[in-house]
Amino acid sequence: SLRSVPLDDAMRVDATALDAMLAADVAAGLWPMAMVASAGTVNTGAIDPLDAIADVCARHGVWLHVDGAYGAPAILSDEYRHELSPIARADSIAVDAHKWMYVAVDAGVVLVRDAAAMRDASSLVPPYLRVDGNSAGVQGPPWFSEFGNEQTRPFRALKVWMALQQFGESGYRMMIEQDIAVARHLASVVRVADDFEVCEPQSLSIVCFRVVPASLRGDAAAIDALNRRVLLDVQLSGESFLAGTVLRGAFWLRACIVNPRTTPADVEALVDLVRRTASSDA
Repeated sequence: SLRSVPLDDAMRVDATALDAMLAADVAAGLWPMAMVASAGTVNTGAIDPLDAIADVCARHGVWLHVDGAYGAPAILSDEYRHELSPIARADSIAVDAHKWMYVAVDAGVVLVRDAAAMRDASSLVPPYLRVDGNSAGVQGPPWFSEFGNEQTRPFRALKVWMALQQFGESGYRMMIEQDIAVARHLASVVRVADDFEVCEPQSLSIVCFRVVPASLRGDAAAIDALNRRVLLDVQLSGESFLAGTVLRGAFWLRACIVNPRTTPADVEALVDLVRRTASSDA
């Protein structure tokens, strides 16, 4: 019952294709229930056209969930505030505070516009114990545990609250913009190098790049194999950490800057490390 929506050249959801798919489903007697859009994918940082998608979902009466697990905090930055502001139109939003809010694993947050719907879907409290939400009455507000499926066991909210108190909005803005600036610097360094490629467009604090020696140009399989070896050797070196991913059928090294102490010098050292490792692996 899941359908993947086609992407554009920037690896973002094609809102026009989404509109056509929903219309076709309805015409076929199906009931489209929800659309999941991304406010910055964990893979590349791509941001779906949230405003256009919200228009489509509103037209078809479809629940819009925005996956902002990694990218949503960038709404605090001057550069991405406008692009991410349509998050406000979502019916629900997910944010992983342990990804780009500098909180220890694990800390996931779900925001739902319709609190009653969330409570009705999750609460295990029987009617004779269910409070009416009247904070001035005897019963008081609803139990927080009614809004999720984990009940009262974890207390992840404490560390998120403490981070918010420590950094505040201005602190988060400063750190997130620093991460974005360092990622841009990394992208600019590898973009001008003859032996590297950058997956475009680069977005948020993620840079997908790879080593492409002149001797291997045109040999896609060899380039993939080299970068897979480079990834493993860099990870085992202990000097830096990269992830790997596959985009448009090709293997890429993936750097995600989510530490505000990372500096331009650090990512320049990373490029040198990758280059040295590639030379030894070639």
